[in-house]
Amino acid sequence: MISITYDVSVYREILGHRVRRNDIVIELGPHTGKSTLVYLPRTKLTIVVDKSNESKEHFSNILKNSENIRFVLGDVRSFETIINVLKISRECDVLAVDMGGGRYPDTVFKVWAIWSGIFKPRDSIIRNRGLAEFIQRAKIEDNSIIRNFEDSGWLSEYGRGIPYKLRKQLEEFKFWVEI
Repeated sequence: MISITYDVSVYREILGHRVRRNDIVIELGPHTGKSTLVYLPRTKLTIVVDKSNESKEHFSNILKNSENIRFVLGDVRSFETIINVLKISRECDVLAVDMGGGRYPDTVFKVWAIWSGIFKPRDSIIRNRGLAEFIQRAKIEDNSIIRNFEDSGWLSEYGRGIPYKLRKQLEEFKFWVEI
């Protein structure tokens, strides 16, 4: 299932319902961790990724009190950040992407597409204003577009996997670093 929202309270509510006991969760853009705390006690492993030092400071306390969480400081658009997360886990059950107030959906969609193609989540939850507005304004007028998909949250039906250029970079990177 792929859920899209903008309201942070709705985002947290969806996280609270979707994250199951012993899930592996990757949360991109956790900010100060308020959303993370909603589901953290139930997870086997939670990996949070944020590029801000403010986020790193907030998570230092959470990390002290929880054994099932890892913090990765990095830009979610960076190849190196993906490699650092792959060193911790090669899969996830839930991919949570919080790129909140951005008005342009292209960045959040690219981030989601790459991360979901690599980690193949059962569920994806995306919080972004631009993407939510785009979906609300869209009208599908093509009956050939199916409504029921075999996969849950990463578009395997259409051959989604690791994007070609990223896959090539990963293959080349394996010569220097064990991933």
